[in-house]
Amino acid sequence: MKALIIGTLCAIAVFADDDLDQLVKRQVAYYTAPLYGQCGPALPPCAPPTVCQTSVCVAPAPPPPQFQPPPPPPPPPPPPPPPVYQPPVCQPACVGAAACIQGICSCPQPVVYNPVVGCAPPAYFPPPPPPPPAGRLIPQALPGAPCEPGVECTGGSVCSMGICLCPPELVQEGTVCVSRTIYGIAPVPAPVPVPAPVPVYAPPMYQPPPPPPPPPPPPPVYQCQPACLGAPCIQGICTCPAPAVYSPVAGCVRRKVARHEPTKDFNQKTKEE
Repeated sequence: MKALIIGTLCAIAVFADDDLDQLVKRQVAYYTAPLYGQCGPALPPCAPPTVCQTSVCVAPAPPPPQFQPPPPPPPPPPPPPPPVYQPPVCQPACVGAAACIQGICSCPQPVVYNPVVGCAPPAYFPPPPPPPPAGRLIPQALPGAPCEPGVECTGGSVCSMGICLCPPELVQEGTVCVSRTIYGIAPVPAPVPVPAPVPVYAPPMYQPPPPPPPPPPPPPVYQCQPACLGAPCIQGICTCPAPAVYSPVAGCVRRKVARHEPTKDFNQKTKEE
């Protein structure tokens, strides 16, 4: 009996605890403020996990990011393998003993490669014949056209007075000279020569004759000082005809007399003294 009572009381207590928990939960849900709702000391608290900041329920700030070192750089890719040199291949393949050098079929000199027979000796081509000598070009003029020395008149005409004219027994018909008897026409009178105009020159300008040249200066006049004694004065020097010589005391004297003349004068002066 006691056990039944104790079991009943325990069941009642369990149901009572459940009702109390539900009541508390209903009260907590009823008295919490929603997100962005007003909160404060006199207001209901914010519903978790929101927090009250400046009287408003806001979501909690995210936790600060934890520092993580940057990942190491990826390892460099392995170097590419060195290229393998592939010698060029001649397309089409070389014929005969020809060798493929840098993609070209070649033969030893002086043989030239031929794609049909391979290495064939060079074909011999005779040298071209020399060009024929160029003919001399002579200028020509038709009858009635002007002509000059070195110009050939055609059609049977001849160059006369600077014009290709037909001879008197022929007549000009187009670009040739034909006989007069064929047409039975009167002979064409010979052309009247037209004299060339006389060039008119302007009279020469008058130029006065040049002045006559000045007369030559007179010859210098020489004077002998002192005057010559019986001897001519030539260019300031008293000169005597040979064989005489001039003496300032006696004039023209012979050489022997002149040689002793100073001695006589000296003797006379001595006697006078």
